[in-house]
Amino acid sequence: MTKITRSSGTTKSERYLAKLADRTFLNLWAYPNVYRDEIVNGHRTGKELCDLLVVCGKHIIIFSDKENGWSEDKDTNVAWVRWYKRAVQKSVKQIRGAERWINEHPDRIFIDPACTQRLPIELPTIEKRKIKAIAIARGAYKASSEFFNGDSGSFMIQPNIKGGKHFDSSSPDFFPFRVGDVDPDGSFIHVMDDLAFDVVMRELDTITDFTDYLEKKEKFIRSGYLGLASGEEDLLAYYLEHLTGTENIHGFPHPDGRPWEARDHLAIDGGYTEMLKSSQYKRKKEADENSYIWDRLIEAFTNHLLAGTTIVPDGKPLDVSKYEIGVSIMANEPRLHRRMLGKGIIEVLEEKTPSVERKINRRFRSMLPLPERPEDKIGYVFMTLEHPSREMKGGYEKYRKVRSDMLLVYCLGLLKKYPNIKTIVGVATEPMENPRALNGSSEDMVFAEQPPEWTPELEADLAADLKDLDILKEENINLEHRHVEEYPAVSEHKKEEFSNMNRHQRRAMMAKERRQK
Repeated sequence: MTKITRSSGTTKSERYLAKLADRTFLNLWAYPNVYRDEIVNGHRTGKELCDLLVVCGKHIIIFSDKENGWSEDKDTNVAWVRWYKRAVQKSVKQIRGAERWINEHPDRIFIDPACTQRLPIELPTIEKRKIKAIAIARGAYKASSEFFNGDSGSFMIQPNIKGGKHFDSSSPDFFPFRVGDVDPDGSFIHVMDDLAFDVVMRELDTITDFTDYLEKKEKFIRSGYLGLASGEEDLLAYYLEHLTGTENIHGFPHPDGRPWEARDHLAIDGGYTEMLKSSQYKRKKEADENSYIWDRLIEAFTNHLLAGTTIVPDGKPLDVSKYEIGVSIMANEPRLHRRMLGKGIIEVLEEKTPSVERKINRRFRSMLPLPERPEDKIGYVFMTLEHPSREMKGGYEKYRKVRSDMLLVYCLGLLKKYPNIKTIVGVATEPMENPRALNGSSEDMVFAEQPPEWTPELEADLAADLKDLDILKEENINLEHRHVEEYPAVSEHKKEEFSNMNRHQRRAMMAKERRQK
C-alpha cells in the first residue's frame, strides 16, 4: 500500500480544526487543505478547495475556516459589517465553489498542493450523498462577549436575518453578532464562531450524531418556527434534551409536545450551562466511557491504512475500497450505539471463564439487530482467539490466517441464520491483559454480505465449516436482548458500583444523589 499523507493544517486555526476533526470524525475520513487541480502555463497546480473535507459513508462535510481581526477603533455596526464580509462572505463563496467542484469533478480532488495524491476515499454517488457546509468565523468572539455584557460570546441565531441583511445596516432586521440564513437561495450553510464550534464538536463526536444535528437544525431554522436562540450552544442543548417520534430521537419538537403551527415562534434563552450541571448529563458522560473502545478499534485499522502498513493474510492484495466500507460502517455508528458495542467488546476481552468450545481459548460475541426492526440491517461479530502455545507451522501469519478464516465462518453462519441482516462486519484479535488499551495486538476485519442466493453448494460448504470448527451450535448460543438509555437512571448507572460498597459508602452516595436532585 501507498502511505496516505494528510495535511495537518497550514495555520494555527486550521491545525486546531484538524485536531478536532480527527477526534470527532476519525482520521481516515478527515482531510485538511484539499485541492483542486488547475493548469497554469501548461503546468498542473493546486488551488485550495476548502480548509477541511470530511467524507464518510453518505456524508460529505465542507469546512471553511476564516479568522479576521476585529476593528476595535470602529463603531460596532461598521466593524461588524467589515468583519462579516471578510470572515463569513468569503467562506460562503469558498463553500459554493467547493460544492460545484465536488459535483462536477469528483475525480479531481487532491490532498496535496502538487495534486499528486488523489483523495483516497471514494465520494458517495450524487443520488446518495448528503452534503453539509460549515463556515467557522473567528475573530469576533471577544467583541461579541463585550457587546452582550459578558455573555458566552457565541453569535445569536435569528432566522429572519437572511442573505445581505447580515451586513445591510439600513435593514430593520440588521443586528450585529446575530446570524440567520446567510445564503437562502442555496443549501444551508452553518455559521459557527469559536465557542459554538468547539461545543458542537465536543457534544456530537461521531459523524452520525454531528450530521443528524446539522440536518435537523437547518430544517428547523428554515421552517420559521424558531424566532431566536441565544447561542448555538443553547440551541444544541434544546436539541439534546428533547426527543421526538416513537423512536425517541433528538430533535426540535414543540415544547408543549403538540404539532407546530404557523403562528408559533420559539425563543430559546439559555439552557446549555444548566444542562452541563445536571446529574443526568454527568451520568451520560460517565456511561459513554465504554463507547470509546469502539473509536480505538476503528483507529487500529485506519492508522495502518494511512501508514500503508495494513497486512492481509496470505499476502493477498488489499481491496482498500472494500476495507474502507467495513470501517466506515463502524464509524457511522452513533455514540449511544457505540456504548453498547463497546460494552460487548470489553466483556469478551475481560472474560476469564474456560471456553466451552473445544479446547481452544476462543471467545465470540455477536451484536445483531432485532428481526422486528427491518430497517436495521447491519450486525457485528467480535472474536478473540488465543495463539497456540506450541509452535505453529507458518508462524504468526498462519495463526492470523486461521483466525481470519474462522471469523468469516462466524459471519456467514449468522447471515444464513438471520436473513434479515444484510451485512456483518467481523473483527478478531487475541486476548489481552488490558482490554481498554487495544495495544500490543493485531486485528483482522471481515466484511460479509448476504449472497445473491444461498445455493445448495454454498450451504453445504458452510455447514461443513461450521461443524469442523464447532461454531454456532444451538446449545452454545445464548440470546440476550439489550437496551441502553442515553441518560441512565441512577439505579442502573450505579448498580455495580453500589454492590461493591460498604454500608457507609452506600449511604454517602445516596445522600449525594438526593442533594443533586
